[in-house]
Amino acid sequence: MAAVIAQPNNTLYASNIDWKIKKPLLRRALYSLMTRHGKVLEIIALRKNGLRGQAFVVFDDVQAATAALQTEQGFTFFGKDLKLAYANEKSDRISKRDGTFVPRAKRRKREVESAALGGDTTAEAAGSTETANSDSDAAVPPLPSGDSTAVVAAAAATAPQQQPTHILFAESLPSECNEMMLAMLFRQYSGFKEVRIPRAGLAFIEFDTEPHATLALERLNGFKLTTTDALTLTYGKA
Repeated sequence: MAAVIAQPNNTLYASNIDWKIKKPLLRRALYSLMTRHGKVLEIIALRKNGLRGQAFVVFDDVQAATAALQTEQGFTFFGKDLKLAYANEKSDRISKRDGTFVPRAKRRKREVESAALGGDTTAEAAGSTETANSDSDAAVPPLPSGDSTAVVAAAAATAPQQQPTHILFAESLPSECNEMMLAMLFRQYSGFKEVRIPRAGLAFIEFDTEPHATLALERLNGFKLTTTDALTLTYGKA
């Protein structure tokens, strides 16, 4: 039987992820990558046998999910090409919001009835978020609230008066924040060149010109990396 192509919806199924990546780091990295395209409500990382290296990303709207799918398809994520597709069914969170939620017991009863009638009940990981929703240990902790693509405070009002340069300096970074995660945030701005982390908690982000660095500082200074950690940016020495 031919595979059924999922209809566009709020939830993306991500696969081909290095299964050795720990769940907290995986969720934070996916959040950093996906939040550029719109508000992310939830990220569910799978841990059960046969389901490692996979995750569901639940967006607030379909448009954001579509933008993320089109832009990040094939992105090199922890050394592997990220595979993205629409999930074959809504996440519980979205179905509860729009009033179409069906309890798991009823869904299973329908599957049994469908099987008795000769229906196709094959449940690929991309086709069912039930496994993910039932995996309570995999549910993402509360993510930063509000519009994830907007800075928390206007950098023009909070940035200290410094001599602008083409290098930005970030400090007090959370321990799990690495070069790849920061690069995913800054690469959306023109002129981005590289991220260097000389030691834990500190990073230098280099742009080709000072105006490009200034724009990134204005847009990302104060960005919520976690529920408790915000990105603090200043100009670094050129």
